[in-house]
Amino acid sequence: MSLFILVVPVRVCGGHMLLKRSIASVVSMLLAATCGLAGHNAQSLSAAPDSDAASFSYKFESPRFHVRVIEIDISPNGAGELRFVRGESDELLDLKLKLLPATIARIRSLFEVSGFLDSKTDYQDKTDMSHLGWTTLTAKQSGRARTVRYNYTINAQMKELGDIFRGIATQEMSLLDIDNAQRYQPLDLPKQLDILENDLRLEWIAEPERVLTVLTEIAGDDTQPLIARNHAKRIAEAIKKGKYKSPVKK
Repeated sequence: MSLFILVVPVRVCGGHMLLKRSIASVVSMLLAATCGLAGHNAQSLSAAPDSDAASFSYKFESPRFHVRVIEIDISPNGAGELRFVRGESDELLDLKLKLLPATIARIRSLFEVSGFLDSKTDYQDKTDMSHLGWTTLTAKQSGRARTVRYNYTINAQMKELGDIFRGIATQEMSLLDIDNAQRYQPLDLPKQLDILENDLRLEWIAEPERVLTVLTEIAGDDTQPLIARNHAKRIAEAIKKGKYKSPVKK
C-alpha cells in the first residue's frame, strides 16, 4: 500500500509555523495508521490456516469387543475428537484431544508415503479376519477424499496407522478412567494404573509422554492411596528412561 503526500506551500500571516506543525502531525498519523494496517494484514496472513493440509479419520467397529466402536477425527494441526462405545452401554462417549507434533507428523507421513489419496489399492488381504473387527481410514486434502475399509492387511503403512489410532484411543480412554478414579473412586486408582502399565508394556499407548503429567500429579497427591502414589512414580520414572515403546515409529 503506497501513500502519496502532496505538499502545497501556504502563507498564513503569523501562523506559518503552526501550519507546518499541523501538517507534520497529520502525516505522522497517516504513516502510523498505514504501518498498523500492514502489520495487521501480515498477522492475518500468518494466522490463516493451510488450506492444503490434510485431515484424517479412523473408525474401528466390532460387536465382539469390549470397546465396540472407536471413531477419531484429526485436524491438520493435531487437534481432534475421540468417540467410543464400550461395555454394555450404547452411549457414545466423546473426548477432545490434541496430538503431539511428532504423532501428527508420523500420521501425515504414512498417508503420504503410501500415496493414499491417489492410490486405488485394495488394502484388504485375502485372509478374512472380520471376527477381529473392521477398520476404516479416511484422508481429506484440497477437495479430495478417500476412504478404505478392511479387517486385515499386510500393507505396512496401513497397519502402522491402525496401530497408532488404536493407541491414541487406548491412551485417551485410560486417561479418562484414571481421572474418574482420582475424582470419585480413589480405591480404584491402583487398578487403573495397573491397566495403564500393562498397555505401556504392550506398546498400546501412542504417546507415553502424554501421561507423565497425570502420573506426576498422582505421585505428589497426599489424598490418593499410598500404593497408587508409589506406582505412579515408578511408571513415570520408567517412561522418562524410555522403557516403553510406542506404536508411533520414529
